Amino acid sequence: MYVEFDLPVVTQPHTAVSTYWNRYLFVGSPSQNQHINALASTYMRLAEAAIMEYDLGCRALRQVWADDTSLGLRAMHRSISHFESCVSDMHRAISAYRRLRRHKAMDPLSLYLAKYKPAFATDAIASQIRIVRDAIHHLEEMVVEDRIPYGQPIALRPNGVELAHPSEEGQTVKTFDRLEIGANQLSFHSIATWLEEISTVAAKIAEYEPNQAQTP
Repeated sequence: MYVEFDLPVVTQPHTAVSTYWNRYLFVGSPSQNQHINALASTYMRLAEAAIMEYDLGCRALRQVWADDTSLGLRAMHRSISHFESCVSDMHRAISAYRRLRRHKAMDPLSLYLAKYKPAFATDAIASQIRIVRDAIHHLEEMVVEDRIPYGQPIALRPNGVELAHPSEEGQTVKTFDRLEIGANQLSFHSIATWLEEISTVAAKIAEYEPNQAQTP
């Protein structure tokens, strides 16, 4: 069996995060409102964490078939843990961002961010991620309480279709292009697209200067 991965690379927001914290510590916080600052800082932390966990999950998944011991199970377990953390961090980052850009205080930072409308902040996308995040947590509860039906997967898992090899008879190509849990799934392409937007928003927050007119 051959293996193919559809794991898009996501831009790491290290520079934006460093810029944000340097400004915060040595220039000043982005807002006079404590709640706004807390939301912005929480978003920056979770945005970086989500992208790092995605990257680590992709690396571990590729390692599964490069591992000569235990059929790569250790690497598979690591990839699952990283992807579960990625989905959870994405959900929390999206919640912080949606609250930040719609804040009742009408803070200048909120107004600045409200002009930028990333797909991940829409109800439809936020709901998709929340459903998978909730399924991860509910599945853990079911495992602890011994409520898992026989044969049901006990964790989020990378998956994809298995196709006949185009030129080698009797061989197949196993693809990995999505995460699945129960009836719910997220494609790696979609996750990477949303994470790129999350990284872009992190850069916008890092570049924001309260005393200057800003356009996204």
